Formats: sequence, C-alpha cells, structure tokens
Amino acid sequence: MRVSKTQVAGFVTIGAALGAFVALMFAPKSGVQTRRDIRKFSKKTAKQIDQLQQDVREQVSGGIDGVKEAVDNVKEHLKDGTNGLQKLIKIAE
Repeated sequence: MRVSKTQVAGFVTIGAALGAFVALMFAPKSGVQTRRDIRKFSKKTAKQIDQLQQDVREQVSGGIDGVKEAVDNVKEHLKDGTNGLQKLIKIAE
C-alpha cells in the first residue's frame, strides 16, 4: 500500500497532537497555564488542519482536472475515428 504525502502529514499532525496532549497532562504547571497552553495548541492545530484540508482539496481538484482532460481526449479520438469511418463508407459506396 502506498502512502501519500498528505497521509504522512496527517499522521504527523495526529502524532504531534497526541504527544502534546500527553505532555500537557503530565506537565507540572498551574491550571491557568495549562489551559492557556491547550488554547494555543488548539489554535495551532486548527490552522494545521485547515492547511491540510486545503492541500487535499488542491490534490483532488488536480485529479479531477486530469480526468476531465483524459475524457476530452477520448472524445476527440472517437470523433476522429467516426469521421474516418464516414469517409471510408462514402468511398465504398
């Protein structure tokens, strides 16, 4: 199974989130400081997830564009083939 760059980024983000959570829970800090750290971490993680979503959207969009281009090429080849057959039929008549 092949792992894409996006999946690796997702795994790294999830691993970082879990590691930070565990570190915050065992850190000898006051409740106020810990809550402040959690808020900062949450905002940073949300930004990273937004960026990851944007990257995935761009990759999917690029894939869709590639499929559309391939379909257009097939249509063009079919049209060329149809025109060629029509010419052969006219010659044969």
